[in-house]
Parts: sequence; structure tokens; C-alpha cells
Amino acid sequence: MKSPLRQIRLKGGFTTKILFECEEFLIAEKPEGLPVHETKDPNRKDFTRLLASYLHLQDLRTVNRLDLGTSGIVLLGKTQTKNKEIDSLLKEAEKEYIFLCNGIPDWKEKRFECFIRDGNKEVQIVRSGGKKAITEFRILSHFPEEGLTFGMAKILTGRRHQIRVMLKELGFPILGDPVYSDSQSGKKETRMYLHSFRLCFTDLQGKKQWVETEIPLEFSNRVGKTLSL
Repeated sequence: MKSPLRQIRLKGGFTTKILFECEEFLIAEKPEGLPVHETKDPNRKDFTRLLASYLHLQDLRTVNRLDLGTSGIVLLGKTQTKNKEIDSLLKEAEKEYIFLCNGIPDWKEKRFECFIRDGNKEVQIVRSGGKKAITEFRILSHFPEEGLTFGMAKILTGRRHQIRVMLKELGFPILGDPVYSDSQSGKKETRMYLHSFRLCFTDLQGKKQWVETEIPLEFSNRVGKTLSL
């Protein structure tokens, strides 16, 4: 993995890192709490427009979409002529997230398959009528004193809220999740602890590439220990 190409400060005090950049696309790190793209409110700041303005890239397009409370890797296309190729690149890429969740699972690894049906503010796991979703979970550390677990999720499909609803179904909702968490910790969280951490892909020239971020400082601060993979 290459070192971040640059760290920049966007309007509104948001900071991002450009993790990878080529002629056709770039990969940047979205802050938590900032919409990844335009919302119904045209005056609300969003990551893609702030970045497009800073970089003077009028055609910058969000390829993968992170939830408001999720931080981490976002792939953005720079040219409309390569939309199909960049979409295929993302579809074939390996995508890994890290998380803190409530509870202590009695397993180290678990592959979870289900069908997910989209709703308005949340999604539901259903027996039929939904779309197939697959995630491979791996536990990295336990924090019994906090009742929390640090883990990684590799998504093999890209469904909305996929990791969040699956962890809730397993009984270990993501810490700080405003929709799927049952707030077992008993304290108000400052963020949702889900972060798009690593992306492995083949670029448009056929070369294998991978980028990853640092573990957000908030994760280590929340458990009072430095986290590592």
C-alpha cells in the first residue's frame, strides 16, 4: 500500500486523505457524520461536493456509498466516460470494514448469508422477496470490561446496511448505531463505530492495487487501548 498522497482540509472543518489517485478515479477517506453525496437539502454539505469543489473536478461521482455515520474508504470516478469500467472495478473488489459491537461473541469467525429487503429508514432480513447478502465476520479483540468486541467484516455483496443489520441479527449490534443498536452500553456514543478500512482491486490497466486507512482514533479511545489488526 502506498502512503496517503495527501491530506486536505475541506470547507466546514472536515479533513480527508486522498489514498489513491489515477487518471480515471480516486479513493478518499470520508469523515464520520458527513453525508457521502447530495441529500434532499441542497444547502447541506456532503463529502462528494466538498471534495469536487476543492479538487476542481466538476464530474466527480460517488461510486460506493457509505452511511452517514460510517467513515472510511470511498471510490469516486473522475470521468463520465469510464463509469461502466469503474463500477465493475468496485463490484469485483474486496471490501473490508472494521467495527466495535456490543457483546462478546462465542465465535471467532462466521459467514452470514441471508436475504435483505430494503425499507425506508432501515432494511429487514427476510425469508423471501429480498436480495442475497453475504458477509464474512472475524473477531479481532474482546473487551469484557466494556462488554465490547472489535472485529472485521468482509462484504461479498453490497447491500444497504448489510453489516449493520446482520450484526443486529446475530445479537451483537454495532456500537452507536442509531437504527439497529439496542444501546446496551448505557452511555450516549459520539459516533457509530463502523469504518470502511481496506479495498483491494484491479485498476483499469489490469494491475492489482490495495489501499487501507488507519484505525480511527475514536475506536481506540472508546476501549481505552490501542487497537491493531
